[in-house]
Amino acid sequence: MRTLQQGNTGKDVTQLQEALNEKGYTVAVDGKFGKKTHEAVCRFQQDAGLVVDGIVGPKTWDALQQSQPSIDFEQGAQTLNIDVAAIRAVHQVESAGRSGFLPDGRPEILFEGHIFWGQLKKAGITPEIHQPENSDILFPEWDKSSYKGGTKEYPRLIRACLIHFESALKSASWGMFQIMGFNHQYCGYDTVFEYVSAMQQSQDKQFQAFIQFIQNNGLDTLLRDHDWAEFARLYNGERYRENQYDEKLQMSYYLHIIHNDGMAQ
Repeated sequence: MRTLQQGNTGKDVTQLQEALNEKGYTVAVDGKFGKKTHEAVCRFQQDAGLVVDGIVGPKTWDALQQSQPSIDFEQGAQTLNIDVAAIRAVHQVESAGRSGFLPDGRPEILFEGHIFWGQLKKAGITPEIHQPENSDILFPEWDKSSYKGGTKEYPRLIRACLIHFESALKSASWGMFQIMGFNHQYCGYDTVFEYVSAMQQSQDKQFQAFIQFIQNNGLDTLLRDHDWAEFARLYNGERYRENQYDEKLQMSYYLHIIHNDGMAQ
């Protein structure tokens, strides 16, 4: 495959765009390497641990062509009786359309210090005792400034595990759809340990957990009705408006509809 960059056109650009879509980086398949394709390539390169330059050379081609189990979004949509674009919108908003795994093979996570505070209390542990030396992973109110992102979330999780293993696992969101560990039963797992083990195994396990979570919480009706605000409130929490989750879901939904109609530029 030839090296590609912004401004190129042709069948190999079409192949590139198809490969990006298969990896979850949604772009229009039009054979034109424009700004949107460039941005998608950069996101993919960053997630894959490659040099982020937007140029598709041998290493980027190799990474794009590495096989991984495909997720059957259409089957999932049929199971939930919703349209595919609604599922893809949630996927895009929760994990930017990524695979659910970091380049090193670990599932993507986000550790929530305020959830950890509450989980410790439920476990009969006084969080205040542990807070002085752990103020970045343990606090009573939501604070997004503590987020590190990517692989840097794991040291935070490990430190929390040293305080209380089960509570720590319940206080992280996992995989493609970033479902919190404390929701393990809604995802079909009796314990958080079983849930985390499944999230480490494959995209399909992550996707099936999402399907069960949606069904068991009655959220399929909200997705079917495109009630983004109520869905975001129940999926992301009462403070969903601070991150504009409802607006992001709605925008992502319509972008997927447009892309599928072949009208995106």
